[in-house]
Amino acid sequence: MARHFAAALALCALLAACASAPPRPEPVLRNDLDGVQQQLGAYIRHELAQRKLAGFSIALVDDQRIVWADGFGWADAAARVPASAQTRYRVGSISKLFTDTAAMQLVAQGTLDLDAPVQRTLPWFRIGSAWPQAGDITLRQLMTHHAGLPRDMAGGMWLQEAPAPSRDFRAMLHSLADYQVDAPPGQMLMYSNVGLDLVGAMIEAASGESFEQRLQSAVLAPLGLRDARFSAAVPDEPGMARGHYQGELQREPALRDVPAGGLNASVTDLGRFLMMQFANGRNATGDVVLPAEQQAAMLERQYADLPLDADMRVGLGWMLTTFGTDTVHGGGPVAHHGGATMYFRSQLMLLPQHKLGVVVASNDGAAGDSVNRVAQRALALLLEARTGIRQTEHVPGFVPVAQAWPPEQWQTVRTACAAGDYMTLAGPISMVPDGEHLSVYAGGRRLELREGEAGRFGLRYRLGGLLPIELGPLSKMGFECRQVQGRQVLIAVLDGERMVAGEKLPAASLPPYVAGWTGKYKPRLAEGDPAAISTVDEVRLHQSEGRLWVQYKLHRAFGGGAQVALLQPLSETAARVVGPLADAGPLLQIEHRDGESPRVRFSGWTFDRVGD
Repeated sequence: MARHFAAALALCALLAACASAPPRPEPVLRNDLDGVQQQLGAYIRHELAQRKLAGFSIALVDDQRIVWADGFGWADAAARVPASAQTRYRVGSISKLFTDTAAMQLVAQGTLDLDAPVQRTLPWFRIGSAWPQAGDITLRQLMTHHAGLPRDMAGGMWLQEAPAPSRDFRAMLHSLADYQVDAPPGQMLMYSNVGLDLVGAMIEAASGESFEQRLQSAVLAPLGLRDARFSAAVPDEPGMARGHYQGELQREPALRDVPAGGLNASVTDLGRFLMMQFANGRNATGDVVLPAEQQAAMLERQYADLPLDADMRVGLGWMLTTFGTDTVHGGGPVAHHGGATMYFRSQLMLLPQHKLGVVVASNDGAAGDSVNRVAQRALALLLEARTGIRQTEHVPGFVPVAQAWPPEQWQTVRTACAAGDYMTLAGPISMVPDGEHLSVYAGGRRLELREGEAGRFGLRYRLGGLLPIELGPLSKMGFECRQVQGRQVLIAVLDGERMVAGEKLPAASLPPYVAGWTGKYKPRLAEGDPAAISTVDEVRLHQSEGRLWVQYKLHRAFGGGAQVALLQPLSETAARVVGPLADAGPLLQIEHRDGESPRVRFSGWTFDRVGD
């Protein structure tokens, strides 16, 4: 089960130790943009070589100027077409910022209301709920990922060609009547591509235009983005990058969820979008694209009083919590949004107080970490060149204590972190008493609890019980156990920011009928959904230690390897995929037919049982 998580962490650490270290950032003088460019160029070339990536493009924005934009590597490695500042990429979820901008234009016009039920605009919209008392879903909740909707409807999300109307994002939204929300609307931040598709449908209904036409006429054209456009299939035209994985050419599939991730644009196009943010919603010629009130609102924190959000902050579209590779210190709040499709990665970051921003894009599915690192370093160097502000060290969530905890501190931790099973963002773990202390077990591997300042504990893994293995970001995280709204939750802390990482599970107990569910399953692929672009395969349901688990394998572009999830049976025909809260998660439906093996319906897929 969670052994794959611990093993992957150890393997990644060992591999990282074998790679050559990237060039460290050097101080730059005030207004020394040449020095910034030289450092970033060297860093990007290092990333391309070490990660075997295809191409990169980058743009740096200072208020109303793109002060540097360039390309590295290949837009098409097979045809030897170099990447440039004008190369267009699939920018994935950065598309959401443009979709939300179009929605806010309609809010400014009074044709959409942030806090009205979705059904006021889309009377046909329906989705089930185990929490009907929680109230209606609103546009504000959709734009801030607080609607409780499923993250994805994975079946039919990736396609060989642009979908017919019977399979486009609009048809998918109508199918939600057969599903349920994952959590009560307004409870906590739960990222959802489905929610942004719903925003796209609301834009269509309120404007009277198709989503693609509206975005072109109301957002892209006013910004002067003549070559950028939304589409389901990747345009086959000059200037468009082709997808790769570790430098090898791949065919990027079509994406059904166009409002959530279907924008094709260059880094200079996205740079102009940043310039609009710094000009209070105006374009380069001074025309209003988005009224200043709505533009400012998009960058303001929403839902500041939700306990289960902890320090997770989001605006109307913009992500505002920053830690790890999203953090730049000393420049005030950082707003950002990343993007990932099958074989493209992108990152956009800005410092609103200083009117500085960076856009990075790559046409390689293995470039996710590199894109984030380059964007962070670029924004930090740009800030230093413009203001003289240098980066300070990251604030670790875990700082080891100089002296061991006294017994009473361990007792406090043992009381707060009750022994038992937890479902976390990193998979299932168990808190187990270890003498006067506690240990964490993940898939049979013991992780030691390290004593830290402020009563937080860290995690350490020793290979064979002897050799300490670096756990990557986990090594810098501190952990606390807290009671939040009656829930016993695990809080992770990094760079001074807290997030709910998981919740203690109820005692293990399974009803007898789940024995009939266990076995191996295969997704039933519709025409146009070949296994080569399926994001999941090799699904297996099994019982272990009084719980029901599902194991599956993700496509390599989304992490690959075996994954584990916990199922909580609800009835003889339904179960919930748990996490990070013990009573929240997507619904899984089990169909029983006389004389036939059970079928499982989940996230738009139907899975047939193919063996024990």
